[in-house]
Amino acid sequence: MKKITRRSFLAAMAAVSAAGVLTACGGSGNAASSAAASESASVSSEAVSSAASADETGTHTVIDHGGNEVEVPNKVTRVVIDQIPILSTYMAYFEGSAPYIVGYCGSFKSVISDTVLKNIAPELTESSDTVYAQSDLNIEEIMKLNPDVILYNAGNSSHAEILKASGIPSIGFATVGASTEADPLERYEEWLKLLEDIFGEPGKTEAFVAAGDEIVADVESRIADIPESDRPSALILWKYSDGVPQVSGNGTFGTYWMKHLGVTDKALEATGFAQTSMEQVYSWDPDILFLDGPGLQPLRTEDVLSGNVDGADFSTLTAVQNGRVYNTTLGMWNWFTPNPDAPLVLAWLACNTYPDAFADYPLGDTIKEYYKTWYGYDVTDDELEEMLLY
Repeated sequence: MKKITRRSFLAAMAAVSAAGVLTACGGSGNAASSAAASESASVSSEAVSSAASADETGTHTVIDHGGNEVEVPNKVTRVVIDQIPILSTYMAYFEGSAPYIVGYCGSFKSVISDTVLKNIAPELTESSDTVYAQSDLNIEEIMKLNPDVILYNAGNSSHAEILKASGIPSIGFATVGASTEADPLERYEEWLKLLEDIFGEPGKTEAFVAAGDEIVADVESRIADIPESDRPSALILWKYSDGVPQVSGNGTFGTYWMKHLGVTDKALEATGFAQTSMEQVYSWDPDILFLDGPGLQPLRTEDVLSGNVDGADFSTLTAVQNGRVYNTTLGMWNWFTPNPDAPLVLAWLACNTYPDAFADYPLGDTIKEYYKTWYGYDVTDDELEEMLLY
């Protein structure tokens, strides 16, 4: 398959434009799974297309992931982000920078400190204006920041009511529990598309999305050739606190990672981010244990393999005995949640799940090329090692 680069894409688009045809597509090739998403794709794109040529003092209509019609300024230069982990996707939208952000969820700053995002967009860590912790909302402090728009979690109805009452244009972004499936490989594309609508730039991220889809297609074609008998079982430990494991059950981001990998998801009988017991984990006894690590829990692979986990003994698990414990990394963001590294996440998961089938897969080179091309950032060997071996 021919590789898609920013240069080749722009050249193709220039030729199309000269022929008088304009294509505006910012999402994935998958069909919309709800009427609201479909309406947003058609109506909102039309609105922002006209907004692009409108007076900067005017407004345009955006339909967010909650189905709300929001009047947004044509010129957005002050953004507040509340309780939606979209900072990395926002940076990817701006190809390696994070302009216009005047405030964001304070708890995200500690997450950023463990990622390469702090190096790509240091302005995020240098900002002193944050919006408290992830679960808090102080609308008075937000209004002092004089934002043009607020980006928030569409699933948080209490925040939505407060933000709507403020009169500040507030746009909801879907996470889990939305009308569309919580597939991280689709969700980050939906986020990019909604950012296109907000900033009046339809089609801006089409080449980026296409390049990611190309990586995914390559990985999934390799997985498709693996016999069912060679496919392991797996479990995602989402969090571990005070002796209580919390797994990534049915309907969460983890469900879809397991589906893309073609493995047996041991936690599929659980619902949501479910608290369970170590006895249940022993009963599931996965061939592979994935840790949703930095940013959500402090566990490292070596902690589990060496038995250095307070209140829990993982040593009897098949995954531990065979050394098949892997910790999702903090490349651009926590890799199990929606983020612009999602295609790389699938490649990383596949390389660890099927080491023989992916023995020749150039994961390190793929990561470096992706970051250089789309984020304008040269990943160092030390950073790459941290991503792959956490």
